[in-house]
Amino acid sequence: MNAGVPEAVQVAALAASAVVLASTARRLPWHKLEGDREAQRVLLLATFGLAALRWFNADALAGSSLHFLGAAIASLMFGPGFALWALAVASLLAWVGETAWLGWGPDFLACGVVPVLVARALFRFEQARLPPNLFVYVLVNGFLGGGLSMLASQLAKAGASAWLDVGQPGVYLASAVPMMFGEGFLSGGAMALVVVYRPHWCATFDDRRYLRPPGDPPAG
Repeated sequence: MNAGVPEAVQVAALAASAVVLASTARRLPWHKLEGDREAQRVLLLATFGLAALRWFNADALAGSSLHFLGAAIASLMFGPGFALWALAVASLLAWVGETAWLGWGPDFLACGVVPVLVARALFRFEQARLPPNLFVYVLVNGFLGGGLSMLASQLAKAGASAWLDVGQPGVYLASAVPMMFGEGFLSGGAMALVVVYRPHWCATFDDRRYLRPPGDPPAG
C-alpha cells in the first residue's frame, strides 16, 4: 500500500523510524527479561498479538488501512521502549503481508510511534495529576489512552494522506471516532483483565500506588 508515495518520503520515514528504534534500544530494560521465561513468553505472544490485529485490516474500504493498534496496551504492559519495538515488528509483518500503510516506515510512525507517545503522555499526566487508584488507572490509561492513541493515529494518517495526495483522507477522518471507541474498549478491557489477574505482567502498574488502603500516603 505504498503506491504514489515519493521515494524521498519513504526514505525519510525509514530514517526517522531507525532513529526512534536506535534511541530506545540503548535504554531497553533487558534486565527485566533475563532469566524470566514467563516475561519473555508474554512479550513474544504480545508482539504476535499486535501483528494479529492487522488481520482485521479493512483495507478494502477505499484503499484505506483501518485496524486496531494495541499501542496503549503495549506501552502500559512493557513500557514505551519495548512497546515501540513490538509495534515495529507488527508493522514489518504487515509490510511483508502487503497490508502496511504506505510502507513499513510510515506505518510504524503512524501506528506505533504516534500512539505510543500519546499513551505515554497520558500515563505521565495520570501519575502526576490524578488520584492513585485502580479505577483511575484502567479508565484513564486503558480506555481513554487507547481511544486517544487511535485518534492520533487516524489524524496522522489523514494528514499524511492529504499532504501526499494518496488514499482517502476522508475515510480516516470519518472513521476516527468509531475506531477511537473500539480501541478504547479493547485497551480498557485488556488492561482491566491484566491488572486484576496478572498485575506482574504490567510494567506500569504498582500495587503500592494503586491498591493502597484509603488514608495511606501514596507510595514514593
